[in-house]
Amino acid sequence: MKALRLGLVILVGISFLYSCQGNNEEDTSAPVKESYSGVWKFHAGEGTDSLWMNANYNDSLWQEITSSKSLKEQDVSLENGFGWYRKTIRFCDSLQAAIKKSGAAMLHLGKFAACDEVYVNGNLVGKTGEFPHNYKGYFDNERNYIVYDKDLNLEGTNTIAIKFHDGWSAAGGFIEGAGLSVSSATTNDKFALKVIVYDPDYIFMGTNPIKIGIDLQNNNKWNVDGRLYVTLTTDDYQPISSDSLDIEVGKNSNFIKDYTFKNPAPGFYRYTVQFRRKGETVCEKKFNVGYEPEKIQSPVDAKTDFKEFWDNNLKELAKVAPNYKLTPIPEASQVDYDMYLVEMRSFGNELIRGYYAKPKREGKHPVIVEYMGYGSSPYYPNQWWDGFAYFVLSIRGQALNQPANKYGTWITYGLNDKSDYYYRGAFLDVIRALDFVSSRAEIDADRIVVRGGSQGGALSFVAAALDKRVKAAAPNIPFLSDYPDYFKIALWPKSDFDNYMQGHPTAQWDDIYNLLTYFDIKNLAQWIECPVVMGIGVQDDVCPPHINFAAYNQIKAEKSWMAFPEYEHSVGKEFNDTAMALFRKKLKVEKP
Repeated sequence: MKALRLGLVILVGISFLYSCQGNNEEDTSAPVKESYSGVWKFHAGEGTDSLWMNANYNDSLWQEITSSKSLKEQDVSLENGFGWYRKTIRFCDSLQAAIKKSGAAMLHLGKFAACDEVYVNGNLVGKTGEFPHNYKGYFDNERNYIVYDKDLNLEGTNTIAIKFHDGWSAAGGFIEGAGLSVSSATTNDKFALKVIVYDPDYIFMGTNPIKIGIDLQNNNKWNVDGRLYVTLTTDDYQPISSDSLDIEVGKNSNFIKDYTFKNPAPGFYRYTVQFRRKGETVCEKKFNVGYEPEKIQSPVDAKTDFKEFWDNNLKELAKVAPNYKLTPIPEASQVDYDMYLVEMRSFGNELIRGYYAKPKREGKHPVIVEYMGYGSSPYYPNQWWDGFAYFVLSIRGQALNQPANKYGTWITYGLNDKSDYYYRGAFLDVIRALDFVSSRAEIDADRIVVRGGSQGGALSFVAAALDKRVKAAAPNIPFLSDYPDYFKIALWPKSDFDNYMQGHPTAQWDDIYNLLTYFDIKNLAQWIECPVVMGIGVQDDVCPPHINFAAYNQIKAEKSWMAFPEYEHSVGKEFNDTAMALFRKKLKVEKP
């Protein structure tokens, strides 16, 4: 009898062990997927203090739109770039069972722009980018978010709510015929990769090595093995190191490991961290870091006639009568400012335009002149009183002047001769903007500051270098610098130059680079005498940090910089606050 009891105990124990092992075995069944109609409810606006994400919110009065067309195609307007989508769905029986078994679902939204927060049944399940005033980049990729079963109503209705900002473009929200589908989550879906950079702004200084930490989270109920890859290159993709490691990550646990790069040369570097298994990339992070950027070697390469060239250009501009014309824009005027369209003649008698916010208050006012990004759409300057007048310039062929553009792809126009090159006239437009504000009776011409991002950042360098009326400058993510290195790092604008070379078979790269030295802001930066604060996005692959510092490092005047570690082609609100603080200090303007 005792032997029988012992046998039963052993049998039960073995059965229990096999049962536990079975529960911990990987679920390899194919995911179940269900697609839904493209009809959504839509409402413009940010929805501040609203309940628009909640499942029980009544959206019956919202308009219906389709995700298969852009908002512009459906004559749908946003409110300050913001809008919301809502949709309620049910899961079919097979998807319910698959999600229950998996423990999570994947929400597939298709391509979307530019920043978003996604809620399911009132719970935030994912986000991309950051909304203004901390706007972070423009993202137009596929949106796929994991939703764990605790946030789902498997047998009932589920409400998806999406808050988004369009990044001030015409392509906000769903793009390129996006469609909604939901699938049960796979083993790979339930992995999360987090990378820790052991410097808050990702810029390492002094004797500190570059150091990163990898945290790989396995949210499955079973152990998972695979291979971890960590690759490091320079910002122009020259290999430095590559490491790989076979690992097993326990169920509902983490794998953590640090990597150190000692004695780096000044510059910027690219990391790629991947976890792969069964021939697939489970998760991946690509990111940039920097080391001692003020020691980057990118010396001035101006030609011997560089100063003479720009002195003569300024003299030629002075011969052109500006013939300023102001046209009121009542619909854009607010309590504190009257808005005007400004038209004036610049170098070559070119007609250029801008928007001027004239203070309604008496007195002589300081002014902020703002230069626009490459190909930016027109926008009005600030309209709420902060102590400054404002002027936003559209350089030739762009923005307000684009309907009459004769310069094609601006950056490659006139590459046959420096006297014909597009930026010769465009840089002189920058100075004409300073002429305009100096001509106004209500402006104190001794208190002019400039700012701008991307192309506007480069033009801020130009203004400060060529005109001593500028008392401070706040460029961010500046363009148009250090072309030979720039073209090794970024795909664009090199691609535009490649197209030009194909269409001009006799053109030589040496000649192109020689011409560009006359319009390289690193060569102009040596003439800047006013204070400068510069902002960079460390992840910027449009105007990469290397070229930002190529120009910045030539400034001999008072200067400082701010790095935004996770930002791409943009900077955060803190930069704008710092720039305004510099302007107020330099021009002695108190906050209202």
